[in-house]
Amino acid sequence: MRIKSQIIVSMVAASALIGLVGGVAIFIQMAAIRSLGLTEAANVAQELANTIVFKSSDGAPSLFERPDALREFLEHQHHGLRRDFLVVDRNKILLAHASDEDHNIGDKFDHDPGNEVGKTLEDGVPRRFNDPHEIDDLLVVPIEHPEDTIIGAVLLEYDPLLGDAERRTSNMLWLVGLNAAAAMLVAAGFAAALLRRFGSGLSDLTKGMEALAKGDAMTRITHTRKDEFGQLAHGFNTMAAELESARAHIEDIVDTAAEGIAVLDGDGRIASVNPAAALMIGRRADKIVGQEWRSVMTMRDPRGGEFAAGTSPVELALTSGRQHQSEVRLTKWDGSHLPVIASCSPLSKSDGGLVLTLNDISELRRAEGVVNERADQLAVLNRELHEKSETTSRLVKLGELLQACVTFPEAFSVVGTAMAEFLGGLSGTVHLTSASRNLVEEVAHWGSVRSSATQFAPEDCWALRRGQEHVAGPGMLSPRCAHITENGGKGYVCMPLAAQGETLGILHLCEPNAADKPQWLAERQQILRGVVDTLALALANLRLRETLRQQSIRDPNTGLFNRRYLEETSSRELRRMERSAQPLVIMMLDVDHFKQFNDTFGHEAGDLVLKQVAATLIEHARDSDVVSRYGGEEFALVMPGCSLEEGAERAETLRQAIRQLHLAHRGRTLGTVTVSFGVAAYPEHGASWAELTNAADHALYEAKGEGRDRVIVARSSAPGERQFQLVTSPQK
Repeated sequence: MRIKSQIIVSMVAASALIGLVGGVAIFIQMAAIRSLGLTEAANVAQELANTIVFKSSDGAPSLFERPDALREFLEHQHHGLRRDFLVVDRNKILLAHASDEDHNIGDKFDHDPGNEVGKTLEDGVPRRFNDPHEIDDLLVVPIEHPEDTIIGAVLLEYDPLLGDAERRTSNMLWLVGLNAAAAMLVAAGFAAALLRRFGSGLSDLTKGMEALAKGDAMTRITHTRKDEFGQLAHGFNTMAAELESARAHIEDIVDTAAEGIAVLDGDGRIASVNPAAALMIGRRADKIVGQEWRSVMTMRDPRGGEFAAGTSPVELALTSGRQHQSEVRLTKWDGSHLPVIASCSPLSKSDGGLVLTLNDISELRRAEGVVNERADQLAVLNRELHEKSETTSRLVKLGELLQACVTFPEAFSVVGTAMAEFLGGLSGTVHLTSASRNLVEEVAHWGSVRSSATQFAPEDCWALRRGQEHVAGPGMLSPRCAHITENGGKGYVCMPLAAQGETLGILHLCEPNAADKPQWLAERQQILRGVVDTLALALANLRLRETLRQQSIRDPNTGLFNRRYLEETSSRELRRMERSAQPLVIMMLDVDHFKQFNDTFGHEAGDLVLKQVAATLIEHARDSDVVSRYGGEEFALVMPGCSLEEGAERAETLRQAIRQLHLAHRGRTLGTVTVSFGVAAYPEHGASWAELTNAADHALYEAKGEGRDRVIVARSSAPGERQFQLVTSPQK
């Protein structure tokens, strides 16, 4: 009976509530009429504004762009709705109106005391304002086209719009009241019918629900009725069966899950565990259930350290009631460690408790270890690649520098500087084989240790003998090269410098601490090979360029400079002497009766005479002198910094030295060789190379004319006149 009374009370309360809601709705809507008036009026005016700027699909201009059509449209609206309309542009100029005699088209609208129309044209917000010349208030709404661009405004009477809204709202409120009353009657009848139809079976349904709430998923309601209650009982039984099936399915999922799942009560005791959790803990499930969690599980931080009191994820979740998750190391009973992610999710029961999920991440950690190992290997490879790239760049730069060198001393200077950078910690030398192939000479050295002789025979180096790298040092059976001057515990390597099919010399290196660094050579093997190849190729190219250069400036028969080199060098020396205010002497000499030597003894004998004269000139020349074969049997000698008197004396010395030559060819004595000299000097005989050579030539011709075998010095005289001085007379 108590249940029936509760149902009746509920039904009556529902009916009363429906009526109350209807009354409250009426009151609220009555109060909102005024506040909704402006919004509804603005919506009506906005529809009018949109109609004015609307463009049809055929591309016809809008009403706003056609004043006459706009005026007709407003007149039509006025006749249909009995309202006055005004349309203004962006500058408040009246474009059209409907039956308003107080305004003229083209005038500026100024009946808004607070400039309400101007404000709406600026911010696009509809406004209600009072026109002193009108009975009703006016509403101004912006005209936008395109969107967000205000091109004008629509003005219309506000009060008629508000009246329409109030009438519609009143009609709606009457309808709501009638619906509420009807709902109350229907609710009362429904309550009575419901009480009669379901009162008899409500007790069984209540008992079944109480049993189901206690966890008895096997409970069922026995029924034989075919009415709604029978359907409800059938639905309850179906729900209970599905709940039982879902529970069994969930239990099956928990039992077969790869993650360990344990349920703890509010006191921290384990209520249940799945097989995966028992396997991770290392004990049987029946030995775990009912135990305090610390007695069967030992958790440590990811590094193996103990958690401070109250800081483990289980303790934090139990004390705070919030979820906690962190990586821990689970210590098993056999002493092994298992990295897991421990997730603690508090239960919503009144007595507390939580669900502990253990996710094994040992495979992940092993994979991370492999990835880290690969990353370290990749970093090493990347570093080696970077070092190789830097080494290659430095080798390219070294090659460019060596290729840019003009002379061997310049190249050896670059090598001495670059090797200390390439081969830090190693001392070394570069040795080149002489042109005669019987001597190997040091041309560059770097480092603090000098371990090789500066000169030695090619056979003293095993690398030159074998044509390949030769290494010697502590603990090695290979013999030391004979040119190594130290016999201690140092390590040595000699590497041939070979390029273009020719062995140019060796690169010799010394490691003072070879006994402590057995890998000293292997660590540098790649860069050494690059340095050797680069150096050998550069030296071969430099030697080739030097050979070509010498061929271009040397006379092939005598080895002296040719006439072209003499003219280029002498002009440069003359300018240098001019800048430093020093004298310069040019000496022209010619072998006397040279044609007779060729005719009498043959051209080979003539070549012998020329070579011996050239050798005598070189023997008596200074390092700064330029000796050249001027052409045929004629020679020239330029002596920078030499005065005219000194030049004449040196010419006489050369004349006598050549006269004392005793030449024989194929067993035949060639006789005495004499030479005629012409000597000129700067500045006495001219300031240009042409003037000096002309003066020396004339002096030489004079010596020939005076009887040969003599030295004639050109003397300055009046313009257009050249005098010559006889220095010596030939010995008859």
